[in-house]
Amino acid sequence: MKRLIFICAMSSLLLLSVNRAFAFNFGFVRVPDWMDFYIGLLFAATCVCWLGLAATKPRGVPFNQLSNTKISPLANVFRCGMIIVFTILMVLLFAGMGLRRYAEL
Repeated sequence: MKRLIFICAMSSLLLLSVNRAFAFNFGFVRVPDWMDFYIGLLFAATCVCWLGLAATKPRGVPFNQLSNTKISPLANVFRCGMIIVFTILMVLLFAGMGLRRYAEL
């Protein structure tokens, strides 16, 4: 049942993202329209890295303890990739919010 809810939620997001009017406008989190593609791409890459890390991490080790645990090289690649991609995503998100505020002045 949880997987069905997850599949329905993800498919609705995919269908909504096809529409060009679907922009990131969640109250105070607004970015310029030209950044939508980049933020969506980075969000998808973050999700892929997170799923890869969840699949390759040792069983019984929580995510917040991975830096203290010896993990496989593949899991380490997913972990470092997720850190890098998520950092770039957050920098673009906050820069986009600043650009949007500047444009509204």
